[in-house]
Amino acid sequence: MASGPSATSMNISTHNLTYCVEEHEILCGLNLVIPSQQVTALIGPNGAGKSTLMRLLAGDEPPSEGKVFYGASKLEELSLANRAKLRSVMTQSSNVVFEFLVEEIISLGWLKKKDELRIAMDEIISLCEVQSLIGRKYITLSGGEQRRVQFARALLQIWSSETEGRPDRFLFLDEPTSSLDVANALQVLNLSRRILEQSVTVVVVLHDLNLAARYADQLILLSNGKAASVGKPSEVLQAARLSEVYGTSFMVEHHKQLDRLVVYS
Repeated sequence: MASGPSATSMNISTHNLTYCVEEHEILCGLNLVIPSQQVTALIGPNGAGKSTLMRLLAGDEPPSEGKVFYGASKLEELSLANRAKLRSVMTQSSNVVFEFLVEEIISLGWLKKKDELRIAMDEIISLCEVQSLIGRKYITLSGGEQRRVQFARALLQIWSSETEGRPDRFLFLDEPTSSLDVANALQVLNLSRRILEQSVTVVVVLHDLNLAARYADQLILLSNGKAASVGKPSEVLQAARLSEVYGTSFMVEHHKQLDRLVVYS
């Protein structure tokens, strides 16, 4: 689905990644590779460890055991400043109570020189198609509009206006389509694919298996803290496997008219 990454691209990988809360094992011995400049979707039932895995991959929490690598570098050895340049996180919710303008919310993501902000802002506003929202108060926006603004803010944090030799960066999206209608959900996920061309790798937590099949290059199916299956959507989305992991019946078929996998439950 995605074009091939360059020879100098940076993958995220994990070695024996384990996370425990007291004596309860949330994630157990995960050895994974997140390919550069692709969309990887974390899927699985509630409590499988999807959001926990994303927090560990982003460095927001340390693992109980194991390592996360960005290329050859151990994530734990990267400074907070370097992490902020490499990766950005869009969480499920953002509690903004003050009357900030949309452009003020987006600019919160900028960590570089102020004199470069205007160019980057213009590029992000155009790419994320939020021109019509500029000048409005963030708290007056609909849920879908707020989600697009937060996407723009997260992307601005790791943005590079260079036309050649862009460094690899990573965008983590935790259930970005939650509570959105179909049109807004598709818009957010379409954006996640468009930014792959900017040397951005996307890791997204999704509950909707049809959206995962449609937009992801790689799926990681989690079950009880372990990777039940990793691969292309056509490899992971097998009816028998899904039925076992989710505990309910599934049917999966290739829809001829849509030309993609469709999952029924």
